[in-house]
Amino acid sequence: MKIDTVVLLLCLSVTRAQGDLTGGPENDTKNSLGEPQTGGCVSDGAILTELRALRDMVADQRVQLSGQVEEMRRDNAALEARLNLSEHHVEELKAENEGRPKVAFYTALTNSGHVGPFNTETPLVYSKVFTNIGNAYSPVTGVFTAPVRGVYYIRFTALGYSSPRTVAGVTMFKNDLQIMHNGVYNTDGQHKFVVNAVTVELEQGDKIMMRLPSGYGLYDDISNYTTFSGFLLFPM
Repeated sequence: MKIDTVVLLLCLSVTRAQGDLTGGPENDTKNSLGEPQTGGCVSDGAILTELRALRDMVADQRVQLSGQVEEMRRDNAALEARLNLSEHHVEELKAENEGRPKVAFYTALTNSGHVGPFNTETPLVYSKVFTNIGNAYSPVTGVFTAPVRGVYYIRFTALGYSSPRTVAGVTMFKNDLQIMHNGVYNTDGQHKFVVNAVTVELEQGDKIMMRLPSGYGLYDDISNYTTFSGFLLFPM
């Protein structure tokens, strides 16, 4: 309100000053007949009309600004609500992740080179343990034991060395049930790789193990060609 008053007074002063400059007696002129002619003095009514117009314009601008400010407040409130909701979801995910069991392992067979062939099916003990989160894999028995009920991803790689007329491969067991067998016969004396994986549902205490079939051979060294690994996808 104080700003509006100052603006109106300033406009009034400027208008009156213009009237003094153009309409005073010293600026009166005579027309072609020699009669006095006044110099365009602005009346008080015209000044009031102009001031009212200025006042109305300021009032309109105040209404517009008030509406814009209110709209910005609503937008800001909506943004804050969405931010709070997102933060709530993040906290829920953190809590869920903290309570979720963490299980993962990665192993390799040996640094000794050739393993097999043997006359009987032989359990494979992967002695090089690189990752064993949850300690569910035993480097003594070569067995992975599910610590919780859930769905697991289990993977293996196997290398058959470059010897002709040999067979490379492995068999995967869940407890006493064979759930996968992969093998390759070497006919050309080149290295043969076997790689595969399963997604398997396990109860707590179920065991996964790898066995070398009778007559099969593998190879591993510091390059870790022959591996056994897995992790928990989600508990159930």
